Amino acid sequence: MKRAYLHGILDLNAGKLNALNALFAPFRDALKKTMAYWHVRLQQGADLPLYVALPDKTSVGGLSARQMKSVGNMVRTQLLSWQALLELRVRHLVTDSSLTDDDKLVLLRVNKWHAWWKPEFQLPWKPDKDGVLVPCGMKVRNKVMVDVEPRLLKLARLLVKQATKSNRFPDMGRVNTLVLDRIVAKPERPDNTDHPRVSWWVKTSTLTKGKPVEVGLLANTHFEHAYEDAVARGGGMCGVVQLHRVKGTKDFSMSLVLDIPDSAQRDTGRTVGLDFGMADALLATSDGHLFGRKMLERLRVLDEQLIEHDQWLAKRSLKRKGDREHERLNRRIRETVKNEVGRIINQLALKHDPEQVKTLVVERLDFRGGGMSKRMNRLITRTGRAALKRKLEAIQETAGITVEQVPAQYTSQECSGCGYTDKKNRASRARFTCRFCGKTMHADINAARVIQSRRSWQHPDNTGPKARKNTRQLLDWRFRQRWNQPIDGAVPDVTGAPGGQRPAPANGKLAGTSKYHDLVQN
Repeated sequence: MKRAYLHGILDLNAGKLNALNALFAPFRDALKKTMAYWHVRLQQGADLPLYVALPDKTSVGGLSARQMKSVGNMVRTQLLSWQALLELRVRHLVTDSSLTDDDKLVLLRVNKWHAWWKPEFQLPWKPDKDGVLVPCGMKVRNKVMVDVEPRLLKLARLLVKQATKSNRFPDMGRVNTLVLDRIVAKPERPDNTDHPRVSWWVKTSTLTKGKPVEVGLLANTHFEHAYEDAVARGGGMCGVVQLHRVKGTKDFSMSLVLDIPDSAQRDTGRTVGLDFGMADALLATSDGHLFGRKMLERLRVLDEQLIEHDQWLAKRSLKRKGDREHERLNRRIRETVKNEVGRIINQLALKHDPEQVKTLVVERLDFRGGGMSKRMNRLITRTGRAALKRKLEAIQETAGITVEQVPAQYTSQECSGCGYTDKKNRASRARFTCRFCGKTMHADINAARVIQSRRSWQHPDNTGPKARKNTRQLLDWRFRQRWNQPIDGAVPDVTGAPGGQRPAPANGKLAGTSKYHDLVQN
Protein backbone atom coordinates (compact mmCIF):
# COMPACT_ATOMS: atom_id res chain seq x y z
CA MET A 1 0.00 0.00 0.00
CA LYS A 2 1.04 3.58 -0.54
CA ARG A 3 0.42 6.32 2.05
CA ALA A 4 1.02 10.07 1.75
CA TYR A 5 2.14 12.04 4.83
CA LEU A 6 1.73 15.81 4.79
CA HIS A 7 4.68 17.98 5.82
CA GLY A 8 4.91 21.68 6.42
CA ILE A 9 7.58 23.61 4.53
CA LEU A 10 10.35 25.75 5.97
CA ASP A 11 9.86 29.41 5.12
CA LEU A 12 10.78 29.97 1.45
CA ASN A 13 12.40 33.06 0.04
CA ALA A 14 10.82 34.97 -2.84
CA GLY A 15 12.96 33.23 -5.46
CA LYS A 16 11.93 29.73 -4.39
CA LEU A 17 8.26 30.74 -4.07
CA ASN A 18 8.24 32.15 -7.59
CA ALA A 19 10.02 29.08 -8.98
CA LEU A 20 7.49 26.68 -7.44
CA ASN A 21 4.50 28.82 -8.45
CA ALA A 22 5.80 28.96 -12.01
CA LEU A 23 5.46 25.17 -12.29
CA PHE A 24 1.66 25.11 -11.98
CA ALA A 25 0.61 26.93 -15.16
CA PRO A 26 2.61 24.76 -17.62
CA PHE A 27 1.81 21.59 -15.66
CA ARG A 28 -1.92 22.36 -15.84
CA ASP A 29 -1.66 23.10 -19.56
CA ALA A 30 0.23 19.87 -20.19
CA LEU A 31 -2.22 17.84 -18.08
CA LYS A 32 -5.20 19.29 -19.90
CA LYS A 33 -3.75 18.63 -23.37
CA THR A 34 -2.59 15.12 -22.53
CA MET A 35 -5.98 14.23 -21.00
CA ALA A 36 -7.83 15.57 -24.05
CA TYR A 37 -5.59 13.60 -26.41
CA TRP A 38 -6.07 10.31 -24.57
CA HIS A 39 -9.79 10.90 -24.14
CA VAL A 40 -10.08 10.88 -27.93
CA ARG A 41 -7.73 7.90 -28.29
CA LEU A 42 -9.70 5.81 -25.79
CA GLN A 43 -12.97 6.57 -27.56
CA GLN A 44 -11.32 5.44 -30.79
CA GLY A 45 -10.74 2.02 -29.22
CA ALA A 46 -7.10 2.40 -28.10
CA ASP A 47 -5.79 0.68 -24.99
CA LEU A 48 -4.33 2.73 -22.16
CA PRO A 49 -0.54 2.15 -22.34
CA LEU A 50 1.84 1.73 -19.43
CA TYR A 51 3.43 5.08 -20.24
CA VAL A 52 1.13 7.93 -21.30
CA ALA A 53 2.46 10.79 -23.41
CA LEU A 54 1.56 13.17 -26.22
CA PRO A 55 2.43 12.17 -29.82
CA ASP A 56 6.17 12.26 -30.54
CA LYS A 57 6.76 13.06 -26.85
CA THR A 58 5.70 16.66 -27.39
CA SER A 59 6.68 19.07 -24.61
CA VAL A 60 4.26 21.72 -23.32
CA GLY A 61 4.97 25.08 -21.71
CA GLY A 62 8.71 24.63 -21.49
CA LEU A 63 8.51 21.50 -19.33
CA SER A 64 11.45 19.13 -19.53
CA ALA A 65 11.16 15.51 -20.65
CA ARG A 66 11.36 14.39 -17.01
CA GLN A 67 8.56 16.77 -16.02
CA MET A 68 6.44 15.58 -18.96
CA LYS A 69 6.90 12.04 -17.64
CA SER A 70 5.38 13.16 -14.34
CA VAL A 71 2.51 14.69 -16.33
CA GLY A 72 1.95 11.38 -18.13
CA ASN A 73 1.92 9.42 -14.88
CA MET A 74 -0.61 11.81 -13.33
CA VAL A 75 -2.84 11.50 -16.40
CA ARG A 76 -2.64 7.71 -16.42
CA THR A 77 -3.58 7.50 -12.73
CA GLN A 78 -6.63 9.70 -13.29
CA LEU A 79 -7.71 7.73 -16.36
CA LEU A 80 -7.43 4.42 -14.49
CA SER A 81 -9.60 5.83 -11.69
CA TRP A 82 -12.14 7.14 -14.20
CA GLN A 83 -12.30 3.77 -15.98
CA ALA A 84 -12.84 1.98 -12.66
CA LEU A 85 -15.81 4.23 -11.88
CA LEU A 86 -17.24 3.64 -15.35
CA GLU A 87 -16.82 -0.11 -14.93
CA LEU A 88 -18.76 -0.05 -11.67
CA ARG A 89 -21.57 2.04 -13.12
CA VAL A 90 -21.87 -0.04 -16.32
CA ARG A 91 -21.96 -3.23 -14.26
CA HIS A 92 -24.92 -1.87 -12.31
CA LEU A 93 -26.67 -0.89 -15.56
CA VAL A 94 -26.16 -4.38 -17.00
CA THR A 95 -27.28 -6.30 -13.91
CA ASP A 96 -30.31 -4.02 -13.51
CA SER A 97 -31.39 -4.62 -17.11
CA SER A 98 -33.84 -7.16 -18.55
CA LEU A 99 -31.27 -8.62 -20.97
CA THR A 100 -30.81 -12.36 -21.28
CA ASP A 101 -28.27 -14.07 -19.06
CA ASP A 102 -25.97 -14.76 -22.01
CA ASP A 103 -26.01 -11.13 -23.14
CA LYS A 104 -25.36 -9.99 -19.58
CA LEU A 105 -22.43 -12.38 -19.33
CA VAL A 106 -20.78 -11.05 -22.49
CA LEU A 107 -21.42 -7.41 -21.57
CA LEU A 108 -20.02 -7.89 -18.07
CA ARG A 109 -16.86 -9.39 -19.54
CA VAL A 110 -16.53 -6.60 -22.11
CA ASN A 111 -17.00 -4.16 -19.23
CA LYS A 112 -14.30 -5.87 -17.18
CA TRP A 113 -11.86 -5.47 -20.08
CA HIS A 114 -12.88 -1.79 -20.54
CA ALA A 115 -13.53 -2.58 -24.20
CA TRP A 116 -16.56 -0.29 -24.51
CA TRP A 117 -15.28 1.62 -27.53
CA LYS A 118 -13.59 -1.24 -29.38
CA PRO A 119 -14.83 -1.55 -33.01
CA GLU A 120 -14.04 -5.27 -32.76
CA PHE A 121 -13.26 -7.43 -29.73
CA GLN A 122 -12.69 -11.07 -28.90
CA LEU A 123 -13.26 -12.83 -25.58
CA PRO A 124 -11.50 -16.01 -24.39
CA TRP A 125 -13.63 -19.10 -23.66
CA LYS A 126 -12.79 -22.71 -22.89
CA PRO A 127 -14.85 -25.87 -23.42
CA ASP A 128 -15.95 -27.70 -20.29
CA LYS A 129 -16.31 -31.47 -19.96
CA ASP A 130 -19.64 -31.33 -21.84
CA GLY A 131 -18.18 -29.24 -24.66
CA VAL A 132 -19.98 -26.07 -23.56
CA LEU A 133 -17.93 -22.86 -23.76
CA VAL A 134 -17.42 -21.15 -20.41
CA PRO A 135 -15.49 -17.97 -19.56
CA CYS A 136 -11.77 -18.19 -18.93
CA GLY A 137 -8.68 -15.99 -18.71
CA MET A 138 -6.19 -15.14 -21.41
CA LYS A 139 -3.52 -17.43 -19.92
CA VAL A 140 -5.55 -20.63 -20.42
CA ARG A 141 -3.84 -22.77 -23.06
CA ASN A 142 -6.85 -24.43 -24.68
CA LYS A 143 -8.88 -21.22 -24.85
CA VAL A 144 -11.03 -20.30 -27.84
CA MET A 145 -11.22 -16.66 -28.95
CA VAL A 146 -14.77 -15.70 -29.98
CA ASP A 147 -15.83 -12.41 -31.58
CA VAL A 148 -18.26 -10.28 -29.60
CA GLU A 149 -21.40 -9.58 -31.60
CA PRO A 150 -21.52 -6.05 -33.10
CA ARG A 151 -24.92 -5.45 -31.47
CA LEU A 152 -23.43 -6.09 -28.03
CA LEU A 153 -20.46 -3.80 -28.71
CA LYS A 154 -22.92 -1.12 -29.78
CA LEU A 155 -24.91 -1.70 -26.60
CA ALA A 156 -21.68 -1.45 -24.57
CA ARG A 157 -21.03 1.98 -26.11
CA LEU A 158 -24.54 3.10 -25.22
CA LEU A 159 -24.11 1.87 -21.66
CA VAL A 160 -20.80 3.64 -21.12
CA LYS A 161 -22.27 6.79 -22.65
CA GLN A 162 -24.97 6.64 -19.99
CA ALA A 163 -22.34 5.97 -17.33
CA THR A 164 -20.34 9.06 -18.29
CA LYS A 165 -23.34 11.24 -17.38
CA SER A 166 -22.73 10.48 -13.71
CA ASN A 167 -18.96 9.95 -13.98
CA ARG A 168 -17.72 12.83 -16.08
CA PHE A 169 -14.32 12.91 -17.68
CA PRO A 170 -11.80 14.35 -15.18
CA ASP A 171 -10.71 17.96 -15.62
CA MET A 172 -7.08 18.45 -14.59
CA GLY A 173 -6.80 22.04 -15.76
CA ARG A 174 -7.20 23.38 -12.21
CA VAL A 175 -5.18 20.98 -10.09
CA ASN A 176 -3.48 22.34 -7.00
CA THR A 177 -1.45 19.19 -6.33
CA LEU A 178 1.41 18.05 -8.55
CA VAL A 179 2.65 14.47 -8.26
CA LEU A 180 6.34 14.70 -9.09
CA ASP A 181 8.46 11.65 -9.84
CA ARG A 182 11.76 11.08 -8.10
CA ILE A 183 13.60 12.27 -11.22
CA VAL A 184 11.86 15.65 -10.73
CA ALA A 185 11.70 15.91 -6.92
CA LYS A 186 14.13 13.88 -4.84
CA PRO A 187 13.78 13.67 -1.02
CA GLU A 188 16.96 13.37 1.01
CA ARG A 189 17.71 13.28 4.72
CA PRO A 190 19.74 16.26 5.98
CA ASP A 191 23.42 15.53 6.56
CA ASN A 192 23.91 18.40 9.01
CA THR A 193 22.13 20.13 11.85
CA ASP A 194 21.98 23.64 10.41
CA HIS A 195 18.19 23.43 10.49
CA PRO A 196 17.09 21.31 13.47
CA ARG A 197 13.42 21.73 12.51
CA VAL A 198 14.00 20.14 9.08
CA SER A 199 13.67 16.35 8.80
CA TRP A 200 13.95 16.06 4.99
CA TRP A 201 15.15 18.15 2.06
CA VAL A 202 13.46 17.84 -1.34
CA LYS A 203 15.43 18.95 -4.39
CA THR A 204 12.85 20.01 -6.98
CA SER A 205 13.57 20.83 -10.61
CA THR A 206 12.16 24.10 -11.98
CA LEU A 207 11.46 25.55 -15.40
CA THR A 208 15.05 26.81 -15.50
CA LYS A 209 17.40 24.03 -16.52
CA GLY A 210 20.16 23.34 -14.01
CA LYS A 211 18.62 25.49 -11.29
CA PRO A 212 16.61 23.29 -8.92
CA VAL A 213 15.34 24.54 -5.58
CA GLU A 214 15.78 22.82 -2.25
CA VAL A 215 12.73 22.71 -0.01
CA GLY A 216 13.04 21.92 3.69
CA LEU A 217 10.27 19.80 5.21
CA LEU A 218 9.34 20.32 8.83
CA ALA A 219 9.50 17.29 11.11
CA ASN A 220 6.46 14.98 11.14
CA THR A 221 6.77 12.50 14.03
CA HIS A 222 3.95 10.28 12.71
CA PHE A 223 5.72 9.97 9.36
CA GLU A 224 9.07 9.13 10.94
CA HIS A 225 7.53 6.24 12.91
CA ALA A 226 5.73 5.00 9.78
CA TYR A 227 8.95 5.29 7.77
CA GLU A 228 10.93 3.21 10.26
CA ASP A 229 8.17 0.60 10.36
CA ALA A 230 8.01 0.48 6.54
CA VAL A 231 11.79 0.01 6.26
CA ALA A 232 11.71 -2.74 8.89
CA ARG A 233 9.03 -4.57 6.86
CA GLY A 234 10.94 -4.28 3.58
CA GLY A 235 9.29 -1.11 2.26
CA GLY A 236 10.45 2.48 2.14
CA MET A 237 10.06 5.74 0.32
CA CYS A 238 7.88 5.70 -2.79
CA GLY A 239 9.17 7.26 -5.99
CA VAL A 240 6.95 10.35 -5.93
CA VAL A 241 6.51 13.56 -3.97
CA GLN A 242 3.27 15.55 -3.84
CA LEU A 243 3.54 19.34 -4.06
CA HIS A 244 0.42 21.10 -2.76
CA ARG A 245 -0.50 24.73 -3.29
CA VAL A 246 -3.22 26.18 -1.08
CA LYS A 247 -5.97 27.40 -3.38
CA GLY A 248 -5.90 31.15 -3.94
CA THR A 249 -2.60 31.63 -2.09
CA LYS A 250 1.13 31.16 -2.56
CA ASP A 251 1.45 28.83 0.43
CA PHE A 252 2.88 25.36 -0.16
CA SER A 253 3.12 22.02 1.58
CA MET A 254 4.56 18.68 0.52
CA SER A 255 3.64 15.07 1.08
CA LEU A 256 6.15 12.24 1.21
CA VAL A 257 4.72 8.91 0.05
CA LEU A 258 5.64 5.60 1.67
CA ASP A 259 5.41 2.17 0.07
CA ILE A 260 4.39 -0.07 2.98
CA PRO A 261 4.11 -3.86 2.50
CA ASP A 262 0.63 -5.19 3.23
CA SER A 263 0.11 -7.24 6.38
CA ALA A 264 -0.58 -10.96 6.01
CA GLN A 265 -4.26 -11.90 6.13
CA ARG A 266 -5.39 -13.12 9.55
CA ASP A 267 -6.27 -16.81 9.50
CA THR A 268 -7.72 -16.96 13.01
CA GLY A 269 -10.16 -14.80 14.92
CA ARG A 270 -13.83 -13.95 15.04
CA THR A 271 -16.23 -12.44 12.51
CA VAL A 272 -17.94 -9.21 13.51
CA GLY A 273 -20.86 -7.45 11.83
CA LEU A 274 -20.61 -3.66 11.77
CA ASP A 275 -23.59 -1.32 11.46
CA PHE A 276 -23.11 2.34 10.56
CA GLY A 277 -26.40 2.92 12.33
CA MET A 278 -26.55 6.64 13.14
CA ALA A 279 -29.60 5.97 15.33
CA ASP A 280 -28.26 5.69 18.87
CA ALA A 281 -24.54 5.20 18.20
CA LEU A 282 -22.11 5.93 15.43
CA LEU A 283 -21.17 2.26 14.99
CA ALA A 284 -22.60 -0.94 16.48
CA THR A 285 -21.10 -4.44 16.44
CA SER A 286 -22.78 -7.83 16.31
CA ASP A 287 -21.19 -8.82 19.62
CA GLY A 288 -23.16 -6.11 21.43
CA HIS A 289 -20.85 -3.09 21.56
CA LEU A 290 -21.96 0.47 20.81
CA PHE A 291 -19.30 2.97 19.79
CA GLY A 292 -19.48 6.73 19.40
CA ARG A 293 -22.71 7.47 21.28
CA LYS A 294 -21.42 10.75 22.69
CA MET A 295 -19.79 11.57 19.38
CA LEU A 296 -23.10 11.12 17.57
CA GLU A 297 -24.77 13.55 19.94
CA ARG A 298 -22.00 16.02 19.27
CA LEU A 299 -22.51 15.57 15.52
CA ARG A 300 -26.22 16.27 15.86
CA VAL A 301 -25.46 19.48 17.75
CA LEU A 302 -23.05 20.55 15.01
CA ASP A 303 -25.64 19.59 12.40
CA GLU A 304 -28.23 21.81 14.09
CA GLN A 305 -25.76 24.69 14.23
CA LEU A 306 -25.04 24.28 10.54
CA ILE A 307 -28.75 24.17 9.66
CA GLU A 308 -29.42 27.34 11.66
CA HIS A 309 -26.49 29.13 10.03
CA ASP A 310 -27.57 28.04 6.54
CA GLN A 311 -31.08 29.32 7.24
CA TRP A 312 -29.60 32.63 8.42
CA LEU A 313 -27.66 32.88 5.14
CA ALA A 314 -30.75 32.02 3.09
CA LYS A 315 -32.84 34.73 4.73
CA ARG A 316 -30.24 37.29 3.71
CA SER A 317 -29.83 35.83 0.20
CA LEU A 318 -26.20 34.99 0.93
CA LYS A 319 -24.40 32.05 -0.65
CA ARG A 320 -23.10 29.22 1.49
CA LYS A 321 -20.11 28.70 -0.76
CA GLY A 322 -17.27 30.85 0.48
CA ASP A 323 -18.91 31.59 3.84
CA ARG A 324 -16.28 31.01 6.55
CA GLU A 325 -18.67 29.81 9.27
CA HIS A 326 -20.38 27.37 6.90
CA GLU A 327 -17.03 25.95 5.79
CA ARG A 328 -15.76 25.83 9.38
CA LEU A 329 -18.74 23.81 10.61
CA ASN A 330 -18.58 21.46 7.62
CA ARG A 331 -14.87 20.91 8.16
CA ARG A 332 -15.36 20.29 11.86
CA ILE A 333 -18.06 17.68 11.20
CA ARG A 334 -15.94 15.88 8.61
CA GLU A 335 -12.86 15.84 10.83
CA THR A 336 -14.88 14.67 13.84
CA VAL A 337 -16.32 11.71 11.95
CA LYS A 338 -12.99 10.81 10.35
CA ASN A 339 -11.19 10.78 13.69
CA GLU A 340 -13.92 8.87 15.52
CA VAL A 341 -14.31 6.25 12.79
CA GLY A 342 -10.56 5.77 12.72
CA ARG A 343 -10.41 5.39 16.50
CA ILE A 344 -13.22 2.83 16.57
CA ILE A 345 -11.88 0.69 13.72
CA ASN A 346 -8.40 0.76 15.24
CA GLN A 347 -9.88 -0.39 18.54
CA LEU A 348 -11.62 -3.29 16.79
CA ALA A 349 -8.46 -4.23 14.92
CA LEU A 350 -6.08 -4.45 17.88
CA LYS A 351 -3.48 -6.99 16.86
CA HIS A 352 -2.85 -8.23 20.40
CA ASP A 353 -6.50 -8.76 21.31
CA PRO A 354 -6.78 -12.37 22.58
CA GLU A 355 -9.98 -12.70 20.55
CA GLN A 356 -8.85 -10.64 17.59
CA VAL A 357 -11.13 -9.82 14.68
CA LYS A 358 -10.50 -11.81 11.52
CA THR A 359 -13.37 -10.53 9.36
CA LEU A 360 -15.51 -7.39 9.42
CA VAL A 361 -18.88 -7.62 7.66
CA VAL A 362 -20.33 -4.26 6.63
CA GLU A 363 -23.14 -2.86 4.55
CA ARG A 364 -22.45 -1.77 1.02
CA LEU A 365 -22.06 1.98 1.39
CA ASP A 366 -24.99 2.80 -0.87
CA PHE A 367 -27.65 4.75 1.05
CA ARG A 368 -30.08 5.26 -1.85
CA GLY A 369 -33.49 4.16 -0.65
CA GLY A 370 -32.01 3.16 2.69
CA GLY A 371 -35.08 4.17 4.66
CA MET A 372 -33.30 6.88 6.65
CA SER A 373 -34.81 10.24 7.36
CA LYS A 374 -33.83 13.23 5.25
CA ARG A 375 -32.05 14.69 8.25
CA MET A 376 -29.94 11.55 8.75
CA ASN A 377 -29.21 11.26 5.04
CA ARG A 378 -28.05 14.86 5.06
CA LEU A 379 -25.86 14.24 8.08
CA ILE A 380 -24.28 11.12 6.60
CA THR A 381 -23.64 12.83 3.28
CA ARG A 382 -22.18 15.87 4.99
CA THR A 383 -19.84 13.90 7.23
CA GLY A 384 -18.55 11.95 4.26
CA ARG A 385 -19.36 8.28 3.83
CA ALA A 386 -15.89 7.94 2.35
CA ALA A 387 -14.36 8.20 5.84
CA LEU A 388 -15.55 4.72 6.79
CA LYS A 389 -14.78 3.29 3.36
CA ARG A 390 -11.21 4.61 3.39
CA LYS A 391 -10.59 3.31 6.89
CA LEU A 392 -11.93 -0.15 6.04
CA GLU A 393 -9.67 -0.29 2.99
CA ALA A 394 -6.70 0.77 5.10
CA ILE A 395 -7.38 -1.76 7.85
CA GLN A 396 -7.23 -4.61 5.35
CA GLU A 397 -3.72 -3.53 4.37
CA THR A 398 -2.35 -2.58 7.78
CA ALA A 399 -3.90 -5.28 9.99
CA GLY A 400 -4.71 -8.12 7.57
CA ILE A 401 -8.42 -8.03 8.37
CA THR A 402 -10.83 -9.21 5.67
CA VAL A 403 -13.73 -6.85 4.95
CA GLU A 404 -16.86 -8.30 3.34
CA GLN A 405 -19.79 -6.25 2.04
CA VAL A 406 -23.43 -7.34 2.11
CA PRO A 407 -26.69 -5.69 0.92
CA ALA A 408 -27.78 -2.82 3.14
CA GLN A 409 -31.52 -3.04 2.41
CA TYR A 410 -33.86 -3.94 5.31
CA THR A 411 -31.08 -4.54 7.84
CA SER A 412 -32.95 -2.27 10.27
CA GLN A 413 -36.26 -4.13 9.75
CA GLU A 414 -35.12 -7.78 9.73
CA CYS A 415 -35.06 -9.77 12.94
CA SER A 416 -31.66 -11.32 13.65
CA GLY A 417 -33.40 -14.19 15.44
CA CYS A 418 -36.16 -15.49 13.19
CA GLY A 419 -35.60 -13.54 9.96
CA TYR A 420 -39.02 -11.86 9.93
CA THR A 421 -38.89 -8.49 8.16
CA ASP A 422 -41.34 -5.69 8.81
CA LYS A 423 -40.91 -1.95 9.17
CA LYS A 424 -43.06 -2.11 12.31
CA ASN A 425 -40.36 -4.20 14.00
CA ARG A 426 -38.51 -0.97 14.63
CA ALA A 427 -40.46 0.01 17.73
CA SER A 428 -38.45 3.21 18.22
CA ARG A 429 -35.20 4.80 17.17
CA ALA A 430 -33.18 2.68 19.59
CA ARG A 431 -35.36 -0.41 20.24
CA PHE A 432 -36.15 -3.38 17.99
CA THR A 433 -39.08 -5.65 18.81
CA CYS A 434 -39.91 -8.50 16.40
CA ARG A 435 -43.65 -8.79 15.76
CA PHE A 436 -43.26 -12.49 14.95
CA CYS A 437 -40.99 -14.05 17.60
CA GLY A 438 -41.06 -11.20 20.15
CA LYS A 439 -37.26 -10.77 20.26
CA THR A 440 -36.33 -7.39 21.80
CA MET A 441 -32.93 -5.73 21.69
CA HIS A 442 -31.07 -2.56 20.72
CA ALA A 443 -31.92 -1.69 17.11
CA ASP A 444 -28.34 -1.01 15.99
CA ILE A 445 -27.00 -4.23 17.53
CA ASN A 446 -29.79 -6.20 15.86
CA ALA A 447 -28.87 -4.60 12.52
CA ALA A 448 -25.19 -5.49 13.06
CA ARG A 449 -26.15 -9.13 13.69
CA VAL A 450 -28.30 -9.17 10.56
CA ILE A 451 -25.34 -7.80 8.60
CA GLN A 452 -23.10 -10.53 10.03
CA SER A 453 -25.58 -13.25 9.07
CA ARG A 454 -25.91 -12.07 5.48
CA ARG A 455 -22.37 -13.08 4.58
CA SER A 456 -23.51 -16.72 4.49
CA TRP A 457 -26.21 -16.42 1.79
CA GLN A 458 -26.16 -15.43 -1.84
CA HIS A 459 -26.68 -11.73 -2.36
CA PRO A 460 -29.06 -10.39 -5.01
CA ASP A 461 -27.58 -8.42 -7.88
CA ASN A 462 -27.72 -4.66 -8.22
CA THR A 463 -27.97 -1.68 -5.91
CA GLY A 464 -30.55 1.04 -5.50
CA PRO A 465 -34.34 0.56 -5.87
CA LYS A 466 -34.17 -2.75 -7.76
CA ALA A 467 -31.90 -4.24 -5.11
CA ARG A 468 -34.52 -3.38 -2.48
CA LYS A 469 -37.11 -5.40 -4.37
CA ASN A 470 -34.75 -8.33 -4.94
CA THR A 471 -33.56 -8.32 -1.33
CA ARG A 472 -37.12 -8.15 0.00
CA GLN A 473 -38.10 -11.06 -2.21
CA LEU A 474 -35.15 -13.12 -1.06
CA LEU A 475 -35.86 -12.36 2.61
CA ASP A 476 -39.46 -13.46 2.08
CA TRP A 477 -38.38 -16.76 0.51
CA ARG A 478 -35.85 -17.46 3.27
CA PHE A 479 -38.38 -16.73 6.01
CA ARG A 480 -41.02 -19.01 4.45
CA GLN A 481 -38.51 -21.78 3.88
CA ARG A 482 -37.23 -21.58 7.45
CA TRP A 483 -40.71 -21.97 8.92
CA ASN A 484 -41.83 -24.57 6.35
CA GLN A 485 -44.98 -22.74 5.34
CA PRO A 486 -46.11 -19.11 5.08
CA ILE A 487 -47.59 -17.46 8.15
CA ASP A 488 -50.84 -15.79 7.10
CA GLY A 489 -50.44 -12.02 7.30
CA ALA A 490 -46.92 -12.18 8.67
CA VAL A 491 -45.04 -11.54 5.44
CA PRO A 492 -46.26 -9.03 2.82
CA ASP A 493 -46.89 -10.31 -0.68
CA VAL A 494 -43.95 -9.08 -2.76
CA THR A 495 -44.07 -11.82 -5.40
CA GLY A 496 -47.44 -11.10 -6.94
CA ALA A 497 -48.43 -14.76 -6.52
CA PRO A 498 -51.94 -15.60 -5.24
CA GLY A 499 -52.01 -15.33 -1.49
CA GLY A 500 -48.41 -14.20 -1.46
CA GLN A 501 -47.22 -17.84 -1.57
CA ARG A 502 -44.26 -18.71 -3.73
CA PRO A 503 -41.83 -21.51 -2.89
CA ALA A 504 -38.16 -20.76 -2.72
CA PRO A 505 -36.20 -22.06 -5.75
CA ALA A 506 -34.14 -25.14 -5.13
CA ASN A 507 -30.83 -23.40 -5.63
CA GLY A 508 -31.78 -20.40 -3.49
CA LYS A 509 -31.22 -17.95 -6.36
CA LEU A 510 -33.51 -15.25 -7.61
CA ALA A 511 -35.24 -15.81 -10.90
CA GLY A 512 -33.23 -14.39 -13.77
CA THR A 513 -29.88 -14.57 -11.97
CA SER A 514 -27.17 -15.62 -14.41
CA LYS A 515 -25.62 -19.00 -13.70
CA TYR A 516 -22.33 -17.38 -14.61
CA HIS A 517 -22.76 -14.52 -12.14
CA ASP A 518 -20.27 -15.75 -9.53
CA LEU A 519 -17.67 -16.51 -12.18
CA VAL A 520 -18.00 -13.09 -13.77
CA GLN A 521 -17.83 -11.26 -10.47
CA ASN A 522 -14.64 -13.12 -9.55
